[in-house]
Amino acid sequence: MKVVLAFDKFKGSATALQLIKAAQQSLCGLYNTSVECVPVADGGDGTTEVLATAMEGQWVTCPTMGPLLQMAPVSARYYLCDDGTAYIETASASGLALLQHDDRDVMRATTLGTGLLMRDAMERGSRHLVLGLGGSATCDAAMGILCALGAEFVDANGRFLYPSGESMALIDRIEALGIPQAVRDCKITLLTDVDCPLCGDRGAARVFAPQKGASPEQTEQLEAGLQHVAAIVGEEIATTPGCGAAGGIPSLMMHLLDCELLPGASYVLAHNGMEQALDGADLVITGEGRLDQQTLMGKGPGCVIGMARERGIPVAAVCGTISPGFDTVRAGLVCAQAVSEGMPLDLAMDTASTLERVAVAVNRIVTSVIKSSSM
Repeated sequence: MKVVLAFDKFKGSATALQLIKAAQQSLCGLYNTSVECVPVADGGDGTTEVLATAMEGQWVTCPTMGPLLQMAPVSARYYLCDDGTAYIETASASGLALLQHDDRDVMRATTLGTGLLMRDAMERGSRHLVLGLGGSATCDAAMGILCALGAEFVDANGRFLYPSGESMALIDRIEALGIPQAVRDCKITLLTDVDCPLCGDRGAARVFAPQKGASPEQTEQLEAGLQHVAAIVGEEIATTPGCGAAGGIPSLMMHLLDCELLPGASYVLAHNGMEQALDGADLVITGEGRLDQQTLMGKGPGCVIGMARERGIPVAAVCGTISPGFDTVRAGLVCAQAVSEGMPLDLAMDTASTLERVAVAVNRIVTSVIKSSSM
């Protein structure tokens, strides 16, 4: 019996690689069972770690700026492949996880630190940057990234603007002459973990800004700023799926640089051997921290389910919790187990405890399948 383990992270609790290792160990010695491991990510935090498992290269660590100006410098890392491709996450320098809850300030948060990481990779010779857009603390439409790469944003009085969310509505013109030709020649792939547009009720501000510390008034200020950005670069960007990712990063980047916008989960699964792993598989086990409606809207486990179902391979899920409105049968799962449902938060988020519960659940599922197939 061939089992494919294809886990995404349990956010804040365990990484995809940790979960797969624990699940794999739980199946060691199980009668007549072979295991194939495929870590999953969707463009959010953890994506670079997952992609690095399938690439030849090295980790590069460098100091950069965090999401807020008053913060001490952060030490962030990215993965530089031997072929010159650099994998970078917005979350590593501009991520929400870098801030305490009370320090969240999306109006002043900036992606400048992410831009400095990108510039470092270019200075090391990279001409293809793959940028994962999940987990940001920002809503600046990539003003910070572009400032780090040589652009300048000017208000109606000729003053240079600090690149942050509160500055978007003040942009009068963009000075792009300072962007070096080497940056313009670089190909940038943007991996989105959501399909939300830039503006509107499903856009970057109204859906995600409150999670990043915005009040209702600030959320509408950011919405106005994003609409202003759309007016500058082209109104169609306001409704383009994915352009609202990470506080609207794709909007200005696609306007000024050579960028392509791709769904993160599909990209990762295409690069980490999922198609080959499914060959001859009898069962796929996937999972993430919470199964809900977003799981089937471009998230990693949702893509795994879709790929397996196309081949007629049954899929089970092991997750932290399951949303009350999530229909596991309609989602295409033969079974789903929630290993943290109803637990105190500290226990549910404890890494060692989570890995142990996931291992037990995976072993139970595979053992049950083996028994039922031999009856």
